Amino acid sequence: MVHTRPFEYEQDESFIWELYCSTRTEEMALWGWSESDKLAFLQSQFIMQQKSYQMQFPAQNHQIILRSGQPIGRLITDASGEALHLVDISLLPAYRGQGVGSGIIGDLQKEAEAVQLPIRLHVLQGNPAFRLYERLHFIVTDSRGLYIQMEWQPLLQK
Repeated sequence: MVHTRPFEYEQDESFIWELYCSTRTEEMALWGWSESDKLAFLQSQFIMQQKSYQMQFPAQNHQIILRSGQPIGRLITDASGEALHLVDISLLPAYRGQGVGSGIIGDLQKEAEAVQLPIRLHVLQGNPAFRLYERLHFIVTDSRGLYIQMEWQPLLQK
């Protein structure tokens, strides 16, 4: 069974680092860099990502995704404005493609529908998650630049 719990810095920082590195493994393999260069690059990118999320979404809700009590991913959302923002959803490679992300996003859709808010997200061009978002009825609202902006609208309650 999959569920979430709040992110706890002391307990979860090393897991979040491992998770972040796992999301960049394929990309890093293509570059032919030394292990020390890869590590330095990943550390700087990781720090920049955390700072960017905090700056853009200061009211973020940072959750750890668990299966059988073990951390398998993270979910960051922010519902402080006129939309529920799906800031980040990441899973360890062994748990991708098994419906975990679909289930988590389905729960978000129910939450957003209950309060009649759209869900908005950005996904990197070429990211396989794009197909998942399409299957879950997100539509492209902007595709200029490196990221595609997508949105899901709740069914209007009458």
